[in-house]
Amino acid sequence: MPEDTAPSSSPSPLDQTVAALAAAYPGLRQTEPSKFGAPLADVRLTPQRTARFAWAGYEVQVAVGHEDHLDRDDPDSTTLYREVRAHATLLVPQTVQVDGIGHVEWEMTNSRSEMGFPAAFAVAAADQHDPRFAAAVLSTVAKALAYARLASKHAVVQAEKAADEVRWESERPAGVSPRKWLRDKRA
Repeated sequence: MPEDTAPSSSPSPLDQTVAALAAAYPGLRQTEPSKFGAPLADVRLTPQRTARFAWAGYEVQVAVGHEDHLDRDDPDSTTLYREVRAHATLLVPQTVQVDGIGHVEWEMTNSRSEMGFPAAFAVAAADQHDPRFAAAVLSTVAKALAYARLASKHAVVQAEKAADEVRWESERPAGVSPRKWLRDKRA
C-alpha cells in the first residue's frame, strides 16, 4: 500500500487557540449562553453580544462590539472588525466574616462579593461565524485569565507588605515618627 504523501496541513488559528487554552486552563467552559456538550471552539454570544466563561472559580465576562473600521493604520481599509473585551472576576465568599471599622447603622450583605481584574482587549474578525472570530474571543478570555493570575500574585505581595507595615507600626517605640520608623524598617 503506498504511503500518503499529501502535505500535512497546519492547525487553524482556532485549533491552535483551543489546544493552548486546554493546556493552560483545563476545564475552561462557556457558561452563558450555555449549550450542553458544546465544544469550547463553538463560541456563542447572547443577542447583546456577550458571553461568560468559567474556570477554577474565575468567571470571565466577554463583550463584543459592533462592526467597525478599527484598522487605524490604513484609513482607506474597508475591512470591518469587532472589539472584544474580557475581564475576569473571582467570587470571594468569606466577606461575611470581616468586621468593619467605625460606626454604621447596620451591616448589609454583599450578595455578589467579587474581585475584579484588569480587562483584556483584542480585535476580531467581524463575521461571528468565522473561526478567526472564535479564536480571537477565546484568546481574549485567556489573556483576561492571565491578567487575573498576574494580579493575584501582585495582590499577595501587596498584602504581605501591608501586613509588615501593620506589624511594624505595633512595634514602633514611643516618640519615633511613623514615617522615619517605616523608612528604617523598609531599608
